[in-house]
Formats: sequence, C-alpha cells, structure tokens
Amino acid sequence: MKKGTLGLILILAAAVLAPAQQISFKLTGGLSWIDGRDFNSAAAGGYAQLRDASTSISGSFPSLNNGAHFQAEMITYVTSWLGVGLGGGYYRVSNQGSVSWSGIGSDGAPFGATSTLKTQVSVIPFFMNVHYFARLAPRLNLDVYAGPVFFIVQTHVENPGTLTTANTSTLELFTASDSTLGAHAGLGLSYQLTRRFHLVGEAEYHVGSYTDLQGNWVQNTTSDAGFDSLSSDSYFMWTYTQSGKYTRYGFSDLNGPTGDGITGARHTKIDISGLMLSAGVRISF
Repeated sequence: MKKGTLGLILILAAAVLAPAQQISFKLTGGLSWIDGRDFNSAAAGGYAQLRDASTSISGSFPSLNNGAHFQAEMITYVTSWLGVGLGGGYYRVSNQGSVSWSGIGSDGAPFGATSTLKTQVSVIPFFMNVHYFARLAPRLNLDVYAGPVFFIVQTHVENPGTLTTANTSTLELFTASDSTLGAHAGLGLSYQLTRRFHLVGEAEYHVGSYTDLQGNWVQNTTSDAGFDSLSSDSYFMWTYTQSGKYTRYGFSDLNGPTGDGITGARHTKIDISGLMLSAGVRISF
C-alpha cells in the first residue's frame, strides 16, 4: 500500500510540474466532522459508570465530532478539463463537558465529586488531488477530485476534577502527536464572477485514523495530605473494558493498564474520517 501511495504521489508531482494551460489558487473554509471512535466510546462509558455508581448525577461528556477548518490549494490545469492540485490546511475538533455526582463511599460517608473533560484533536493535512472539471452552465462548473493525504495529528486531553473527601483536587494532562496516511474525495461547484475569479462550494469526505498515541502525561493531586505529582514522557493512551461493560480510556506505559475489572486493553484508535463542508474562492492566473 505504501509503495502504491508513493507511486501515485510521484505521478501527481510530475503532472504538477508539467507545462500548464492555467494555474489557480483555491482558498476555502468551513466545518469538519470526525468519527472519534474509541475516544467517544470511552467518554460515553465513563459517564455510564459514574451514573451507575452514584446516587445523583448531572452534566455530560460530549462527543468529539466537529470543528472549523481552512484549506489552500494550487491547481495546475493540464487540459481544460483535467487538473492536478497540491495543498494543505488545518482543522481542529474539540469538546468540553463537566459531570458532577454524589454517592456513598466505602467507609459509609457521603461524598461529592466533579470531573471536567477537555479534548482537542488538531490536524494538518497535506494533499495531492486529481481534478476533473465539467461545465454545467455558462458560469457554473463542476469539480470532482480525489487524492492521497498525509495527516499530522496532535491530541490533547485535560481532565481536572475535585472530590470532597480530604478536599482532593486533581489535574491530568496528556499530549501526543502522530502522523498517518489517508485519502479524500470531494465534489464542488464554482460560479464564475469574472474571468479569473470564482466562488466555490464543496463537500469532501476524508479517511484516516491513528493509534499508538505516545506522549507526555502529567497527573497532579492536591489534598489535605499535601501535593503529589506523577509524570512520564512516554505514556500511551489506552482503551479498555471496565467491569465487563464500560468502555474506558486511560494512560499507561507499554505494559498497559492493570487492576481489578480491567480487560481487553489496547492502544486507543482515534478515527479522523469524516465529512468536510467548505466555501471560498478560486483565483485563476
């Protein structure tokens, strides 16, 4: 697969460098959605476990699913209906939610607790496209495109919490970067305002996912007993099943999380596949 992808990239690069009939620059922005996969399942599982173990609960951990984006692309027209593009962009998908709950501890004493989950996935895509253009009306054109994408991805998780027992507060942080190959395909319409200036609207679907999230982890705890800090620059993000029914995530070394009721531990997979809706301009030279 990697050899095929490299071969396609070389072919597209050669086409870009070939003599061109015309060159245009396209600038777009809009909204992106991603699947999220393991993270969204673990956020829902964490809430379900708290709900089942508490006497009262409020709030939610929202899904990681959409955010703003922008992209820029240079398109070389090999013929009047065929073009090759090189481009890049940036999009960020984030969420934040808080849950408060209360219950009875193992010592029989009541307690209250809060947990806030802040998650952010930032993506820098570099892509090459083959474009097919068709005229639908005197000023209206169709653009169908597809090509490989190289994604650079950073994941950041922040989880502050409080517990009334011993006046405890915690802060857990995790940041990891990774890269992966994927692909995308899109369908666009452009309306010609002048000979060189077009308004564009597009719908695109991109495919990609990444695992083996290894990065920096920190956990700070403050309570009546004092302050404690743990950290590692080589922890992984893991997904596992707790008590046979709750999907959870956590951070651990190469050996993975252990403990009572933990089964099926595996490296977390975050799926960045999803729909992208864009609007912008294309300027031809």
